[in-house]
Order: sequence, then structure tokens, then C-alpha cells
Amino acid sequence: MKSSEPGPLSDWLSRNPAESGSSAFHTAMAHFYRAEMHRMTVWRQRLDVTSNWAFLLSMGLTTFTLGATDVPHFILLLGLAAIAISLLIESRRYLHLHHSLWRLRTMEQGYFARLLKPAEAIGETDWCVRMAEDLQTRAFRMGLFTALRVRLRRNYLLLVYFITAVWVTKIFVHPSSPKDVLEFYRRFAVGDFIPSWFVVITAPLFIVVCTLLALAPIGAGEMAGPDA
Repeated sequence: MKSSEPGPLSDWLSRNPAESGSSAFHTAMAHFYRAEMHRMTVWRQRLDVTSNWAFLLSMGLTTFTLGATDVPHFILLLGLAAIAISLLIESRRYLHLHHSLWRLRTMEQGYFARLLKPAEAIGETDWCVRMAEDLQTRAFRMGLFTALRVRLRRNYLLLVYFITAVWVTKIFVHPSSPKDVLEFYRRFAVGDFIPSWFVVITAPLFIVVCTLLALAPIGAGEMAGPDA
């Protein structure tokens, strides 16, 4: 004789609206997806603002320094520092964007795909667990260092190369072309504070480090989720 009391499966379904197919769950998912899409759009806009300001700064410094002979060349070194700061800010924003994209992709694969092809996704509930754990304790799907490398590869490495090329050109053409290599070398000095040898060593080292960080392959374990 079968018992009329609900079994373990019924109890589990009653505690999990995702599996019981309740209208409350579907409504909540629709609002959650729309809110997460808005969050992703906001972080994308913030990311674009940082990139645009870095580009405008590079163009402005180029016009300013090459337009007058009395403008010192180390203004462009300050420009490189500003580009590095913009890179750090954008890397942090990219963490949020990538995390939001991961949430959206998880919902698309686990929820919406199951609605369209339920026969091929019966019993796959791990996406609910992963999403719930992420909502309880937010965990970025990559580290800040990896985000910095991604943004350096996508945008900022070319800006670093551009500012460096303008800087070397500025030293070479203003106030006039150097008579020999020694004179060109001496022009790298920053007033009486920083000697030429220090600038000649540190500036190329900075370029090499940026290049290596950007071009070195990123392992699968360093970036989880969608690659934006």
C-alpha cells in the first residue's frame, strides 16, 4: 500500500521553484535577467568612457607637445603614467563587466536554453546552485591582474606604443635635430633631477613589461566564463 504522504522528491520540488516550474520563478528570472542586462550595459558604458578619455588624452598630449618647441618632452612621460592609471581603473571596471556577462551567459545556457529544448536538459540544475552561490557571495570570474592584461592587449598597448613614439620624436626634432648620438642621449634627461641613463633604462623596461604582459597567453584557469 502506497503512502499518501509526499516523498522526498515532492519535498525537494516544493523547496525548489526552479524545478517545479512555478510562475513566480519564471517571473523572477525575467526580472533578474533584465536587471543584469542593465547592469552589464552600465559597466560597458563605464568601460568605454575610460577608453575614450585615454584616447583623447593621448591625442591632446601629442598636439600640445609637438606644437611648441618650448614644451618639455617629459610631459609625455606623465602621459604614460596617466595611461597606466586609466588602465588600472578600466581593469577594475572590466572585472564587473565580465562578472555580469558570466551571470547572463549562465542564465541563457541554464534557463532559457532549457525552455527552448527541455528534452536535452532534464535534470541539469547545477546552474541554479552556481547562480545562488554567486548571489550570496559575489565572486569575480577572473583576477585583477588578468583583467589588466586583457585590457592592455585589447586597447592600451597600442596607446603606450603611440605615446612612446611621439615622445622619442619630440626628443629628436625639438628644438632641432641632434648633431650626434651623444647629444640625442643627453636630451633624455628630465631637467637636473633625473639623469639620461635612468630614463633610457626605465622607459624601455616599461615598454617591454607592457608588451610581455599583453602578448603572453592567458591560461584557461585564469579566466572563467565569457571573454568580453
